[in-house]
Amino acid sequence: MWLEEHLRHSRGYGIHSPFLYRIVREAMMPRRVTGSERGLYEALLGRGVSKRTARRLQNLHTLEQYEDWSIDRTQGIEGRVFVVLTEGCDRGGIGAIQRALRERGGVVVVLHEGCCRRQRALRNTLVKEHHSMSAEKRGFTLLFSREDLRKQHIII
Repeated sequence: MWLEEHLRHSRGYGIHSPFLYRIVREAMMPRRVTGSERGLYEALLGRGVSKRTARRLQNLHTLEQYEDWSIDRTQGIEGRVFVVLTEGCDRGGIGAIQRALRERGGVVVVLHEGCCRRQRALRNTLVKEHHSMSAEKRGFTLLFSREDLRKQHIII
């Protein structure tokens, strides 16, 4: 059952949200970095993230035109931001990130490549407490902070 759902949703089929369908088709499926900006991609590769995951996150950042991005940083984030949380992130600042994103909009990405138990627990807690749409792909979970998206969790 899970495999059937994963195969169907990996190309966008069966996803009824136009927002998430567009993300799957235009950010997750391309086999190269789209756009000229590569800062997030290079930073993620420097942190040991796989090329596929780094490419997908850079494409999402470009597609949704986020103003800024940060990796494991909770201080000084402004505007509509894209925050990536790795296994080494400060757990104490996660609440601050969620509040900031709820006020200004953006997305939190929880990486769980080679996932440890602590990272899985963090992801499950964040998804459960999240107020808007969340989507899970092999290697990461996306927590969108948009008022126009209803609370649901989709595996893509």
